Amino acid sequence: MVQINLLRLRQSRTLALTGSVGQDSEIWAGSGLKFSGAVEVTGTAALTAGGGVIVQGAWKAPLLYECGRCLDELQVAVEKPLALVFVPAGEWEGSDPDVRPIGDHDTLLDLEDAIREEILLEAPRYYTAAEESGRCVRCGDPTDRFKSGPAEADGEVDPRWSALRALRTD
Repeated sequence: MVQINLLRLRQSRTLALTGSVGQDSEIWAGSGLKFSGAVEVTGTAALTAGGGVIVQGAWKAPLLYECGRCLDELQVAVEKPLALVFVPAGEWEGSDPDVRPIGDHDTLLDLEDAIREEILLEAPRYYTAAEESGRCVRCGDPTDRFKSGPAEADGEVDPRWSALRALRTD
């Protein structure tokens, strides 16, 4: 869990922030992302003059992808900066979705939903392993093998399409 104790923050004005969100946490349900470990969050939380909270730091997520080239499983550590702004409820009249409200009587500020949103917006949906000397660094196969070539010059259709051609109705 990643939470800020607002009572302690009001006393000290700044707090170090460290926490993690487990890979099996229900907040990832329906996200389409696969994790190989917990998402780590580090940073600081600072109290603003108007009673708001600014969180600055970074998140690091160990994500699992299928390589866009060879379809092997890849583990990629994605790390991005984190900046969150919270203001007391009723004091923000704008329509900026990046500014989140804090309830008047809240003593804990739960950051998990905000972190989920940041990761869903920042994490790449697809990943292709790097290429080095004409070979996929993951599987070692030549990358030319995965590239589609130009259409046949003689107009012949690739025989792999024959099963689909049999389904045509026209």
